[in-house]
Amino acid sequence: MNQRRGAERLPQSVRTPLRVLHIHSSLTVRSGVMGVLMNYFRHIDRSRVVFDFYTYYHPSDTTYQDEIEDLGGRCLEGPDSKNILTIRRHLARVLKEHGGEYSVVHIHDPMLARFLYPVIHRNGAATVIVHSHSTGYSGSRIRAFRNWLACRNIRRYSDARMACSYEAGVHLFGSLSFTIMRNAIEVERFEFNSDVRNAIRGEFGLDDRCVIGHVGRFSEEKNHALLLSVFKEFLRHEPSSRLLLVGDGPLKEHYEAVAREQDLADRVMFLGHSGRVSELYQAMDVFVLPSRFEGLGLAGVEAQCAGVPVVCSDRVPGEIETLNCSFVPLASPPDAWVRRIESVRLRTDRGRELGVEATRRRGYDVAEAVGEMVRRYEALSQIGRR
Repeated sequence: MNQRRGAERLPQSVRTPLRVLHIHSSLTVRSGVMGVLMNYFRHIDRSRVVFDFYTYYHPSDTTYQDEIEDLGGRCLEGPDSKNILTIRRHLARVLKEHGGEYSVVHIHDPMLARFLYPVIHRNGAATVIVHSHSTGYSGSRIRAFRNWLACRNIRRYSDARMACSYEAGVHLFGSLSFTIMRNAIEVERFEFNSDVRNAIRGEFGLDDRCVIGHVGRFSEEKNHALLLSVFKEFLRHEPSSRLLLVGDGPLKEHYEAVAREQDLADRVMFLGHSGRVSELYQAMDVFVLPSRFEGLGLAGVEAQCAGVPVVCSDRVPGEIETLNCSFVPLASPPDAWVRRIESVRLRTDRGRELGVEATRRRGYDVAEAVGEMVRRYEALSQIGRR
């Protein structure tokens, strides 16, 4: 006990940094959650806080593992399994092997908290954070019900709670207290650049066409069915327009087939997952996000940072608005969406140069947000020492 107090009085420069263990399904670069965590990890004061990651799903695509390890973090692989008991047993072994190293564990898959919370506490962690990243449990009714059941009585399985928006926090935690952790971005990456815009539009043969854009996983909650219907209606007004779709997912092939069936194949561009998203925003004139539910809708924040106006459904949290964001009731017919798109297009050029500053003012600049994260983790790490 005396040794612990003595260690706390050491100058920060010679202290061992606090290691926070993040539990998330995988390290894939396609994960929006991982993208946010990596934004913070790149900018955090790693003499004070370092991130380690425990994962239990190992897809064959590109991951952040090399970068995490270059930044001083560890990648602790669990079994590639959907069996929660298998994951639980393996996590217990990992925590024993790293006994006493993790005073804070941050769970990003809330449905696991009920099963992992006891294991984490029995193996030395003082604080378990559960993080809400969504305002829905799943796009599937069966999985949504299952996940809702797993998340009941979340108070019993969390010592602290975080959310990416107020709506996401209320969705999972109800009246319980929680902290909003911004899905902050590297704002300079998205700053409007006319040369980049011209180059991207030239590369894809967009010329002077109106470009409607969307960045998101092809899954039920993103509502690509409505997006294609809206674009088809928009073509009646501007036949030369193009729809730029960035992202992968289980429904991508389905919507490629839908586009062909509706004679849209030559006007809808399916670009798949791309490492050039910040450049692709520059080519867009309007960003449309018709989601059935969102934790925040980070792509909309990025688009506005690039000066692109956003039209989204009223199921997207209002905190997405930084500069030029318009909300449409989800049940509205396609022509109502088209009218809103035409309205916000008129404000595009006036907003191009204001995106970065507006994003900073709303607290989404990771360079500024990261300090609060460090202070929060350090405070939570002291809970078990009092």
